[in-house]
Amino acid sequence: MRHNVVWTVFRKELTDLLRDRKTLIGTFVIPLVIIPFVFFLLSMSYTNVEKEARAYVPIAVNGQSILMDYLKKQTGVQLLSPAEPQTELEQGRLRAIISIPENFDQQVKAGKKVRVEVAYDSTNQKSMYARTVIEEAVKSYSEDIVNQRLRQAGLSEQAIKPIETVYDNTASKDRQAGGMLAGIVPLMLVLSLASGGIAAATDLVVGERERGTLEALLTAPIAANHLLTAKLLAVMVMSCMSAMASLLSLTFVFRMGPFNHTAESSFSLRFLEPGSLVVLGGTILLLAAMFAGLELTLSTIAKSFKEGQTYMTGVIVLAMVPSYMMMPVNPVDIPQWAYYLPIFSGVALVKEVFYGAIQPWHIFVGMGTSLLYVAGIVALSARLFRREGAVIKG
Repeated sequence: MRHNVVWTVFRKELTDLLRDRKTLIGTFVIPLVIIPFVFFLLSMSYTNVEKEARAYVPIAVNGQSILMDYLKKQTGVQLLSPAEPQTELEQGRLRAIISIPENFDQQVKAGKKVRVEVAYDSTNQKSMYARTVIEEAVKSYSEDIVNQRLRQAGLSEQAIKPIETVYDNTASKDRQAGGMLAGIVPLMLVLSLASGGIAAATDLVVGERERGTLEALLTAPIAANHLLTAKLLAVMVMSCMSAMASLLSLTFVFRMGPFNHTAESSFSLRFLEPGSLVVLGGTILLLAAMFAGLELTLSTIAKSFKEGQTYMTGVIVLAMVPSYMMMPVNPVDIPQWAYYLPIFSGVALVKEVFYGAIQPWHIFVGMGTSLLYVAGIVALSARLFRREGAVIKG
């Protein structure tokens, strides 16, 4: 009987949520449309800037040297002599200024170490590229000078390079793809799980309270715990649907978008084993339950719909902090305390799944503590929900 009641209320709540336009926009449209759109804009912006930086590299040169010939060989380089080079650099019309001392070539031939000063703007990406071009030209010139000196001394290039280092990347292509995905997937998953249920949780308690439907629902022969369970499941479903939508959008971005130009950046889950998928699914469900319980708690204590929305911003912040803190960390470097903290443990386990470095003890601790946190937050939500003042419109 209890299961039938919970299922009936859950189906009713979920149907109402799926009919709500703002809920659908928050759950599906934003992850499926906005995320790929933002990625494409970022990629397009960086690509255009890079093309412009390579096509035209205006550089001012003070002084004369053979080095200028090496600069001219670089693609896009134009050597200029403006009246006020410093002003031109600050305004972005110049990318760099090279100051070559007098008798530069003579001092180099004499075997002396000569300093070349380069002024550039580190806040301008095009100026940073100009610095790279100058470094390549200087390196090429220096290598030619060194080779000439070696020939004069009757030595070969190997005389100053006695050791050759060969680097072998032991990570497979799948492992490399997993390492790249482990940086962004946990962030997207956690933020989607946190934000996907906000609209539903706000509407199912404080929203219904303002409309007067919650009090009427409680007059029916339904236990408060059954009602809360149904609402919790509905919020969890919306959170999980939002997370899945985010994963679909990432699949589109990495497979069809501009990031799919290297094997390492292709979105592939072939390296995930059945056990890894079980851990990933369990972690997602626990995170969804944790966020759903927290959001229902905040919705219960909120006195108005607007106040509930204000409270919900704290959930996003709570999800962002561990996600961004753990984003650059390799699983082997994750501290043990992270597996005992809420959300941190979920992010850590998801990273281990994609790196293919799951530790049984971490699964036990991470999922065990997460289960305790979920039980605690659901118990708190149930206690508040059963209070008469929490469900009756004031």
